[in-house]
Amino acid sequence: MLTRTKPADTDGRHIGVLFVASPLFSEAAAAELITRTGRLMGEGGLQGRFTLAGKLARDRESCREALSSLDFDALDGLVVQLSTFCTAELLHDVLDAVGDRPIPIAIWALEEAEEIVTNSLCGAQLWASTLSRFGHGFTLLLGNPEDPTLAGELTAFAAASRAHSRLRGARIALIGSHADWFTNLAVDPWMLRQRLGITIQQTTLVRFLEACKADDDAVRLGANRWAEASFDGGDDEAGRLALGRTYAQLAAGLDRIEADAIAIRDWPEILYAENFKGTWGALGELSDRAVPIAPEGDVMGAATALVARAFDPASLPFLTDISGLDRARNRLVLWHYGVSPRLADGPRSLDPALKQETFPLKAGPMTLIRLSLRDDGTLRIFVCEGEIEAEKSRANRAAGYFRPADAGAEELVRRFIDEGYEHHVTAVYGRWADAVLHLGRQLGVQVDHV
Repeated sequence: MLTRTKPADTDGRHIGVLFVASPLFSEAAAAELITRTGRLMGEGGLQGRFTLAGKLARDRESCREALSSLDFDALDGLVVQLSTFCTAELLHDVLDAVGDRPIPIAIWALEEAEEIVTNSLCGAQLWASTLSRFGHGFTLLLGNPEDPTLAGELTAFAAASRAHSRLRGARIALIGSHADWFTNLAVDPWMLRQRLGITIQQTTLVRFLEACKADDDAVRLGANRWAEASFDGGDDEAGRLALGRTYAQLAAGLDRIEADAIAIRDWPEILYAENFKGTWGALGELSDRAVPIAPEGDVMGAATALVARAFDPASLPFLTDISGLDRARNRLVLWHYGVSPRLADGPRSLDPALKQETFPLKAGPMTLIRLSLRDDGTLRIFVCEGEIEAEKSRANRAAGYFRPADAGAEELVRRFIDEGYEHHVTAVYGRWADAVLHLGRQLGVQVDHV
């Protein structure tokens, strides 16, 4: 059964940290680094995300003991700290322990500006080049435990590794198909399976709607979700009951679907059906459940939302259009439906036909992301960080002004269009570009960072 968004990642998976060294270098220096690393891993956003190996690996016997202290079946990723220089002999044991699990590996080199005590950086080069010769991808982390930049990179690597784990082997339910003539959203299921191991589990709209049954109690309970909303049509109680009925019916249908993410063809069939008035508003209320939902049958939008939820399980990612450009103020208008009202910064209102629910988006840092699969099977990712401004947009639906952080608004739009990305992005509050860059390295794909 689908549930509401989890407040924290509670599935028991974690990032393993292995410490390797050489008898040729100081064991005391390596032990001191491990102590400092342990303090780092117990702080802030890193706390609870990492599991440290119980032993320093200095030879093959101690390496096997260290590896046995990590549960590789519960790892989303593995960080190998070169606590001192270490030959690649132990790397073979590490790869044997990883086996055929698709676990991303990060090689952590320390920074030594003057006296060379650990020679960690040279050891990292040795391990990295050996991994390259094996055809095994890796991420380089560079810095000391007290380095804030290094802490940020560890956080981003962990977030990306969670996303990598959630994508691999995921099941995306496709209810119906893409919306009418949104043929750019069509995805080859075999190509997606080959590239990411994702299975598209498709069902017809007819079969889905047969499961959308709700009793009067569920309808009344659903109607309470619009207790604070205003209705332009004047009959607030009738509007709330209509929305409550649609919400309860769709919730019942979705509860019968077992998937990691859902793409649904919500219009025109459901939107304009007599018994589903307020479909778009209902999708907004449904969007904060544990399984993300992408409207308009956007499978890659659903996959992107799955990534955002892996970054932050409590986040409320939403599909949006880039619908307006304000060159003079260097900002864009984001505009769509199906957005959780928990992201509203102002009153909610429904038009007389109950087709559209309107509210302004709250101000704050935001990241736009799009996983895209070309027709030749090439996977790529678009990402841009920025801010939703405090000024309220006058557009209907859920809307806000987005100002890019590192690029001009027009440059963003032109790049997005010139690269042939589909006309949707997934928006999520927070700054996640670094995590997307790490995910791109883990997947071995192009990242268009604007």
